[in-house]
Amino acid sequence: MAVWKFRDKWRAEIWVKGKRVWAESGFLTKIEAEIAEAEAKEKLPTNTGFIALCESRAEDLELKRSKSHFTENKSLFKILINRWGQKKKVNRDDVELYLNEVARVSKAKANKHLRMIKALFNHALKRGWIKSNPASGIDRFPETPKKSYIPSEEDIKLVLELANPEQRRYLLAVIHSMGRVRSVNNLKWEDVHEDYVSLYTRKAKNSDLKEIRVPMNEVLREILARTPRTSIYVFPNPKTEKSFDYRDKFLPNLCRDAGVKPFMYHALRHYGASKLDNLGVALSDIQALLGHERATTTDLYLQSLRGSTKEAVKKLETLR
Repeated sequence: MAVWKFRDKWRAEIWVKGKRVWAESGFLTKIEAEIAEAEAKEKLPTNTGFIALCESRAEDLELKRSKSHFTENKSLFKILINRWGQKKKVNRDDVELYLNEVARVSKAKANKHLRMIKALFNHALKRGWIKSNPASGIDRFPETPKKSYIPSEEDIKLVLELANPEQRRYLLAVIHSMGRVRSVNNLKWEDVHEDYVSLYTRKAKNSDLKEIRVPMNEVLREILARTPRTSIYVFPNPKTEKSFDYRDKFLPNLCRDAGVKPFMYHALRHYGASKLDNLGVALSDIQALLGHERATTTDLYLQSLRGSTKEAVKKLETLR
C-alpha cells in the first residue's frame, strides 16, 4: 500500500506480491487518499494474492507462449478469480470441485484445465509465494481417445481446385512441409534455403523456439518460386504485411463449397504423416519432420491415424 503526492495532487495504490491491484489519483489532500485506500482495501477480494498470481502468470505466458495458449489461460483465470477471488486460500478440494463440474460436460476440457491450473500454481511455487501446489496429485479424468480424422486425397484435391492461387500455395506448403500451421504462418524468406526450409515451433516444454529443417521436394520448391515477395514473411497477412496468427475462415468455407467433410490445417499434417507411414518411411524420419521430441510421441501419433483392426485383418485374406 502507498500514498504519495504527485505534482499538486495525491495518489493511492495497493500492491500485492509486486503487483498493483488498485490505484487512484487526483486527491486534493493526503487524508482523502488514505480514506480511499482504506475503502478500496475493504472492497478488494480477500485473496488478492491469487489475483496477483493470475496476472503474473498471464504476463509470463504472453511473453513466452503462443497467443492462443495465452488466450486460453486468460479465459480460465477469469473463471477462477470469480470462483476463488473471495477465498483466503485455495486448497485441493476447491480444485477438485471445479474440475468435477467441468468433467460432467467434458473430461477432455477438465484435463486441459487441470494442466493449466497445475502450471499456474507451479508459477507461484517457483517464486516462493506458496509452499505447495493444491492441484498436485490430482489424477486426470479417463478419456475415450478420438480417432483423428484424415481427409482423403480426393477431398483434398477438391478443396485445392476451389482455392484461389494464394490459398492453394499456402495449403500445399502446409501439406508438403508437414509443419504446424503457426510455423508456416511465421515462415520468413530468410528461412528459405536452397534445399530446405527452417520452420520454428514452441512445442517444447521450455517454450524455446525449436528449428525443424524440412527438405524441399519439387512441389514445395515450385510453390515458393511462384510466391511473390511482398513482405519478410512468405505468407503474410495482406492487410498488415505481418504474419497471420491463425487462418480459421477460408478452409472451412472451401470444404463447404467442395461438399466434403470439414477439416482444418492439422488434418493435413495427419494426412502427410499417415501417407508416409503407409509408404514405409522410417519412424525416426517422420519424427524429425513432425518435430516431435520423442519417438514414442510419434508412434502414438501414428497409432491414432492407422487403420482399424477390421481393415488390418482383411490383409490376411490373401493367405488362403
